[in-house]
Amino acid sequence: MMPRGWLSITARLSLAFAMVSVTLFTGVAVYLYRALDQQLMQRHMDELATKVVLVRHTLEEIASATDVADAMLRSPNTVSAPDRLHVRLLGVDGQLLFASDLVPIPTEVLGSPAPVAEVPSDFRVWKNATGDRYLATSAYARLGKPSMQPLLISVALDVREEHDVLLSRFGARLMLAVVSGTTLAALLGWLVAARGLRSVRRIAAAAARITSDRLHKRLDERTAPAELADLVHAFNEMLARLEESFSYLEDFSSDLAHELRTPINNLMGQAEVTLAEARRPEEYQLLLESNMEEYGRLSRMISDMLFIAKVGRYQMPLNREDVNVRSAIEKILAFFDALLEERGIEVALRGELIVSADRILLQRAITNLLSNAVRYTQRGESIGLVIFREGDGRATIEVNNPGPPIPPEHLPRIFDRFYRVDRARSHSYENSGLGLAIVKSIMRLHDGAATVSSVPGDLTRFRLTFP
Repeated sequence: MMPRGWLSITARLSLAFAMVSVTLFTGVAVYLYRALDQQLMQRHMDELATKVVLVRHTLEEIASATDVADAMLRSPNTVSAPDRLHVRLLGVDGQLLFASDLVPIPTEVLGSPAPVAEVPSDFRVWKNATGDRYLATSAYARLGKPSMQPLLISVALDVREEHDVLLSRFGARLMLAVVSGTTLAALLGWLVAARGLRSVRRIAAAAARITSDRLHKRLDERTAPAELADLVHAFNEMLARLEESFSYLEDFSSDLAHELRTPINNLMGQAEVTLAEARRPEEYQLLLESNMEEYGRLSRMISDMLFIAKVGRYQMPLNREDVNVRSAIEKILAFFDALLEERGIEVALRGELIVSADRILLQRAITNLLSNAVRYTQRGESIGLVIFREGDGRATIEVNNPGPPIPPEHLPRIFDRFYRVDRARSHSYENSGLGLAIVKSIMRLHDGAATVSSVPGDLTRFRLTFP
């Protein structure tokens, strides 16, 4: 069994040209064959009708039935072409008055005889025992005396030579023309397809030159055929997504290596210093306590990375339910009470809405935003939590903090992984640079959006918008 796709497009188009040509040429050949058959048959019918008229004229000059045979033999028009045209005359009682030859014409194949004053219209085809084919008809005629009963004229024409043989030769030539035309059409189809598909080969060659280190290259959409324009455009868009993904992976790998290197270097440095000489048990205990902080940071970072990876691949199931956002935020604030009291920060909560969301993921997103707000809010200031529905029906949760504004150049990347506005705090144990990235991933999983706006002299506003 041949594998799928074993035929090239050129071969398929050539076969398609051949099949179309066979269908078209065969249809034309059948039409021409039948048209010639009908034309020849009509000519034979006209010839028989003419013969009937000539015989009638001859009979009008005869006075007695006994003179019919002699009159017919003397008339050159009635006995012409005796090898292919056969004439018989029958009397009222069925008596044979004249026969141009010995070919017997059965009465049942003569059809309905035409009246005396009419041209024959009922023609029948008859084949004798030797395979000869005849076209036969009959008609009535009168002798010279009007009072006499009409005679029956029967005429038959041997159509084998002028009809069957001619059609056979014509059919053979038509078959040769069909085969030749189909072969020529297939060849021309192959040439046309091969020429037309050169653009496909150029596109394929250009695509083959694009490697992982040349993802910035694009196929030329201007020179692509109209039929391939959409394909080329889609391929370029795919390259753009791949380039973005590769760039993202490179940045992520670099950031990840940098973020993991810091706590590991701290652990190794502390261990080397401590092991350089003998220490008291209390010093080893301090080392272990310090290491635990680094281990905790590494553990949180790895957990956050795994969470973002699952959400990014849409592998985390959503347990949607109707969540009272105000009630969920009040539970979160209960855990922040001690920290807020310690830092002297207040939280103002306004509004109430029900949204369809995963309760645990929603609480995690709000917790990350609230932690970020607490981190940058000064003592004595207030954080605002506003729940409202926008004019288009979207549910929005807004976290406002009066901390320092975020410079405009940082706003587009604020939700990127490991991105920090304050580089001086890049090694803070409280901040791994993944909190806002987790928020963005959670909102994307809910088909929502996470946005930020920050204007000097105004609040920094983080918004979670649900469809």
